Amino acid sequence: MKPLSPAFGMETLKDWHVHAIRCLKLRCSQGKAHVGTGRGTDRPSSELFAQRTVSILTLLSGVIYLSACTYVPFETNRPAETAAPPAPSTVSRIESTIGAEINGDQVLLAPLNNGNDALGARLRMIEEARHTIDLKTFLIKPDTAGALVWLALFDAAERGVRIRVLYDDVFTNAQDEQIATLDAHPNVDIRTYNPLSRNSTFVGNFLLDFKRVNRRMHNKAFIVDGTFAVVGGRNIADEYYQIETESEFADFDLFIAGRPVEQLSASFDLFWNDEWAVPVNSFAQGDAAALREALAALRAVPDDPRSKVYKGAVSSQYLRDLREGRKPSYVGTATVVTDDPQKLRRPPGQGPFTVGNSFYNTLLSAKREVLIITPYFVPEDYGAEVFERLVAKGVRVRIVTNSLASTNHAYVHGGYAKYRNRLLRSGVEFMEVRADAPLIVEGSTTPLVLHSKLAIIDAGRLFVSSTNIDPRSIRQNSEIAMIIESPALASDVLARLNAEVQEYVFDVAAGPDGNPVWRYQGSGKNEIYRSEPNAGFFRKLLATLTGWLPVEQQL
Repeated sequence: MKPLSPAFGMETLKDWHVHAIRCLKLRCSQGKAHVGTGRGTDRPSSELFAQRTVSILTLLSGVIYLSACTYVPFETNRPAETAAPPAPSTVSRIESTIGAEINGDQVLLAPLNNGNDALGARLRMIEEARHTIDLKTFLIKPDTAGALVWLALFDAAERGVRIRVLYDDVFTNAQDEQIATLDAHPNVDIRTYNPLSRNSTFVGNFLLDFKRVNRRMHNKAFIVDGTFAVVGGRNIADEYYQIETESEFADFDLFIAGRPVEQLSASFDLFWNDEWAVPVNSFAQGDAAALREALAALRAVPDDPRSKVYKGAVSSQYLRDLREGRKPSYVGTATVVTDDPQKLRRPPGQGPFTVGNSFYNTLLSAKREVLIITPYFVPEDYGAEVFERLVAKGVRVRIVTNSLASTNHAYVHGGYAKYRNRLLRSGVEFMEVRADAPLIVEGSTTPLVLHSKLAIIDAGRLFVSSTNIDPRSIRQNSEIAMIIESPALASDVLARLNAEVQEYVFDVAAGPDGNPVWRYQGSGKNEIYRSEPNAGFFRKLLATLTGWLPVEQQL
């Protein structure tokens, strides 16, 4: 984030104080009245007045300084906009592309398990766009994946497609000037949600304005022509798309096409028109010359040897098989559930918890089995009681989540561990991702981090969302989800997971003493651990500390 502006910094305040004190001392030297203190000494009343006035000015200047450090231009004029209605020809284009028909409120569905396929699907969707593209994401990085997506978006903008991009500000690490340059295209409009103040550092924002900046828009949706979309857990960054990085995020997206996508568009508009969605040109201005230079740099990205992923993504075998009917697409119904922006402005305990309540209510409808895949699992007492109720009525409950070694947020593991131990004793089954599983199974040295947010209920319903099972998602942030009714899709996704998951996870069970025991039986191995496997000392220490400290609401 930008440093404090020199036009209003500590030196300015210091000068103001010195000037005020000098003026008041001058007044004191001219004062003649004295009052008795009752202790044998007298003090001029004007001196008392001066001291009190300086104290008030000091307090006032501190308030003004803090206000400047937390200032965000929320008052910026932003015209209200809504998504354009779907063109009548769009659905027929999708039907011909996927090779299936949809009727009424049905949707076409295709799972995107592989990161390369998920990137290719986004790029192909942008190529197919005729009218509008709306992208909402928690973060977008200035890396290879980000460059490929931006380039495709600008090619669409050049064809006359209206582009709207809404991103949460907290972890998007591109500079304002870079994003404002991209915003300079007449068909591209970019807003950042709940931005940090540019007058303070990242840490300073959290210290001075914690109540606001701690609340984030975690929603994700990628919508084209108001009729087809991708929803799920992926943001726009290399680690989500199997581009060589320090870690690979195993995630899940779902391609959907049909009338219910209009509900996603309505959710996008809700946040786009919210008072916390600030146009990037409020922070920096782009111009045509800088835009031409940026586009020239973007156009070089696909030809760069490091961008070999581009050719693999746009010519993905899975996407070709879908297009040519060799892989099945699915038909079902879909309902969009979204948190309201007002959730972010109310105290964390007040809600409304629209997505969280929908998630737990969907689980409670289960009659046979529930499989949940989540990167973080801190269900609080309420959620733990839901899982205990499910087990008590005979529902098999399985949780797949990160191990301490694989998680990208080791501190969250301390909150998870106590609920894992409690729920193991009630009969819930746990599986934890093994960080080095790609090395064992595929020979890859890239560590694996689970990032999927998916629940499968009774092999007939899916809950696909941006939501983690933790207080931050349920109480603090805004989220979005789709409830999919499609027995064929749910059964196939469940069967694939059952067939593959054992190669990548530890089975966790309660030992004779009640403490967890980890067993790995993938790739012909039979390994048993009695403490968090493959996790270093500092990870274990951090998880232990957060398990002790009263910080659960921030996990």
